[in-house]
Amino acid sequence: MIDTAFITGMSAFVSAMLIFVGSAFLLLAIIMGARLAYFVTASITLAFTLIMGIVWSINPLGPLGQLPEWDPIDAQEDAATLEFDAAAEYPDDPWEVPDTEDAQQTTQASELESDATDYVSAQVAEERIEGFPPTAQFAVEADSTRLLTRGDRMYGMTTIDVLPPIVEPELGIPSRAQRERDAEAAQEEATGAEEIEPLGQVAVVAEYDPGNPLGLARMITLGTLILFILHLFGLSMAERRVRRERVEEAPA
Repeated sequence: MIDTAFITGMSAFVSAMLIFVGSAFLLLAIIMGARLAYFVTASITLAFTLIMGIVWSINPLGPLGQLPEWDPIDAQEDAATLEFDAAAEYPDDPWEVPDTEDAQQTTQASELESDATDYVSAQVAEERIEGFPPTAQFAVEADSTRLLTRGDRMYGMTTIDVLPPIVEPELGIPSRAQRERDAEAAQEEATGAEEIEPLGQVAVVAEYDPGNPLGLARMITLGTLILFILHLFGLSMAERRVRRERVEEAPA
């Protein structure tokens, strides 16, 4: 499938390079020749890219590499049967409740819940976790997320409630009795008088992968630095050549 957003972005980037960089090169080429104009234009462009690359290498403002994510280890209805030695102690010590005042832990816990929900949904849809309908709904059980740090590695566990599928209303004009039942159900849902009973629960354990968000920007910066140095050397050689030619062409 063609990624239209990628094609549009690349087209805009290439067009901008041709218009702005290319127009500067053409103007300089008229004045100082194609060889020297190329090295001047390329050196300035690479210098600007190097500055931006340094900024991107410090702050995640530019191209991003591998983002942090949770890699699921296992998911079972019984937490004690998970393929992780500390799962039997969940949710007690050594598992810890995420610190709500710690922005990093709050973000990690939120990402864990999202990734765990997607993982359980895929497992149920592929019938790797049996006993639930493929169209079931999923929700994170309140206050079930825990974190565990071992050395330089972090693990997380949470519990996912498997809810009954949403029943689509039948087409046609509902009867008076059906309208009354719908009104009562809506009132109960608004007041919280009736809660949906889950079909079951699935415990998920995952390992946190911090990724390398700044890795791509640093690789770009390193490559730009090498090209910049080479072009500075080429600029020096081209300038000397032009001076030598002018001296040779000058009348004695």
